[in-house]
Amino acid sequence: MIGECQDKIRCLTQQRDYARTHQKIVEIPVEKPVLYEKCEACDRTDYQNAKAKYETQKERLAGQYKAKTVMFQTTLFLLAWYSLTTTLFQAVQSDVLLSDCKSFFHDAASFIQTFIGWTIDAGQSVAQISTKIPNAFIAGIIYWLLLILVVGIYVAGTGILAILIEIKIIELYKKNCWDVITLLMILTSAVVIIYFGESIKKVMPINLLFLLLFIQGIYLGIRCYLNTLYWTNR
Repeated sequence: MIGECQDKIRCLTQQRDYARTHQKIVEIPVEKPVLYEKCEACDRTDYQNAKAKYETQKERLAGQYKAKTVMFQTTLFLLAWYSLTTTLFQAVQSDVLLSDCKSFFHDAASFIQTFIGWTIDAGQSVAQISTKIPNAFIAGIIYWLLLILVVGIYVAGTGILAILIEIKIIELYKKNCWDVITLLMILTSAVVIIYFGESIKKVMPINLLFLLLFIQGIYLGIRCYLNTLYWTNR
């Protein structure tokens, strides 16, 4: 038994020695980042020179870009101011457009007045519940409280809804239509309506100011659709 164990140990030792003497050592290259050593023979290295050149060019290009951006925005503002000024002056001289503007705001004021009347009528209808109270003093207080509450809810709700719609329209304009194309479209449609207002009224009896707003609504819808389609296909 002891002899067999010694033979096994001797065989294993021979195999180990053979493996040690006949193994192949393979060197694998490994990239290791090291600190950049500055050349002692010069004051500045190539890296520092390249970095300084890059920073200089970056600042110069940034200054040129800023100057061109300011010039473009100034030119665009002057163009818009001139176009709007001449368009408004021409609009003031158009009797048809002035008449339609007065009619548009008059109809808007009439609608607001009618809406307020409906709101008061609804408040009075709800406040009639107070007539079932025997005490006249308490009934009067409850009547006015219900009337004010109903009218306030209607008016506040309508005002908040109008503000939200206005904010949403402004956001859509800034997101989809805040460019030169929109400015040209607004000016072009305004000029067409101002100069050809009488001819348009002969073809279709429609308020010119309402027509201008309707065209802007259609344009906004088209731009939003095209923008959504563009981002969907990307």
